Amino acid sequence: MVTFPVDDVTPVTDALPTRPFAEQFPDALVVGGDQAVLEPDGVHPLLSAVARAFAQHRPLVLTPDAVWLTIARGIAQHVKLHAEELRPLLVSHDGKKRLTVLIDGPMPVDAESWSHVVELFSKQIGDTTFECDFSTSTEIERLAGRVALMDAYSPYYAYEAVCVCGIPSITLTGTVGDWRRIRARVDDLSVLGLGRWVRSLAPIMDEFVRAASGEARTEFWRRIYNPADAYGGEVVTGWISRFYPYLALPGTNGAPNPMLDLRVGEPRGERGPGIGTDTVPATLCRATINVSELGTTRVVALDAGLAGVVQDPDGALRPVAGWALVDASLDIETVVDRLIAEHETTPPETAARDLFGGAEVIALYNRIASASLFGGTWRLLPYADTVFLNSGPHTICCCLALADGRYVGEVARSGTEPRWAVLRDGDDPAEVPLLGTSLAHLLDAAMDADGDIAHLEAGKLADLVL
Repeated sequence: MVTFPVDDVTPVTDALPTRPFAEQFPDALVVGGDQAVLEPDGVHPLLSAVARAFAQHRPLVLTPDAVWLTIARGIAQHVKLHAEELRPLLVSHDGKKRLTVLIDGPMPVDAESWSHVVELFSKQIGDTTFECDFSTSTEIERLAGRVALMDAYSPYYAYEAVCVCGIPSITLTGTVGDWRRIRARVDDLSVLGLGRWVRSLAPIMDEFVRAASGEARTEFWRRIYNPADAYGGEVVTGWISRFYPYLALPGTNGAPNPMLDLRVGEPRGERGPGIGTDTVPATLCRATINVSELGTTRVVALDAGLAGVVQDPDGALRPVAGWALVDASLDIETVVDRLIAEHETTPPETAARDLFGGAEVIALYNRIASASLFGGTWRLLPYADTVFLNSGPHTICCCLALADGRYVGEVARSGTEPRWAVLRDGDDPAEVPLLGTSLAHLLDAAMDADGDIAHLEAGKLADLVL
């Protein structure tokens, strides 16, 4: 650990208002990293900690985990934006491959068990790039790194401040070796098509290694948020802005950060360029998992990453990791919105009447009369053309026709939770895959995987009790 002076300002160490981290996830099933964090400001915690420390003259503590989790989040976003381009480099299969972890007993509701579940998923993926394996890493950071891994690989796998402000001091925790490892990892990112980001990050991480070795260059660290000659600007012009390869700009799914085109010593003018803190939202990496338990399917999601800013006893601010397991059930209306936006759909000529079936089916036909998906390989049949198929003692009401002759439909069962299946007429129930209990989840997963739904299998039709 090393602490070094940065700006010639008087440190402020009075306590700031805090709240339990868990309050950010009032509906969470499980929470990891329940520390007392500062009131959230909606900005990514690394940037938030730096901004508050800068504006309020508070010491700052940076851990290897906080810096690496920020980089890992950027990697995950990049991979998802370039999934097919990077597929040959990262995996050897087409479509989405299902990764399965066996859970002994009911779905766990404790943090330790979910840490183990995530570890097992990460081992199956087999990429250690995202690991938080530093001298400072706890189980929380390790889980957050692994969820970033799962987030990055989600296309390939399915899982069941205007004044003279400054920072009085910065503490880099961990060892020199920790920081050197992050520096080495940054170089490895070029193979993912992140050369532009690497050119910005590499000299910054060189300075982290230099400072951790006891040779901090004050001039560099004073430019972390706003350089001294850019005070008064309305944007973040310091090098901390280089940790975010994509920005949340209106109308985009992630706009390239223009700061990456500048040398680390720039900009030097008070007008920027720079980034607004509102373009770096406090979003977490997410891994969605299908949990099969006692014949039912439930969708949960692990949200993990830098989740808040804590204040140490000496007043220093420190971004910290956290995670939460949340219910990830999808609303059918949201999925229908996506279907209309991304595929060829025909609206009903008049308000749909006299519709029968499950609530999700009725909601679908209330807004769409028919549709063509994935280049015509999937068709939403008009309601009047619903196909009724038999498989053993079961009748399946099919609203979706696939190009290979199979149909997707709801198993007709009175008074029980709906079940969806994919089949041909007369198929043996023992060979008919069940696809869960939610049409919304089925359609959303299909749209994520370009029509591949094999990873959704949650048992066979023969397992259903009439």
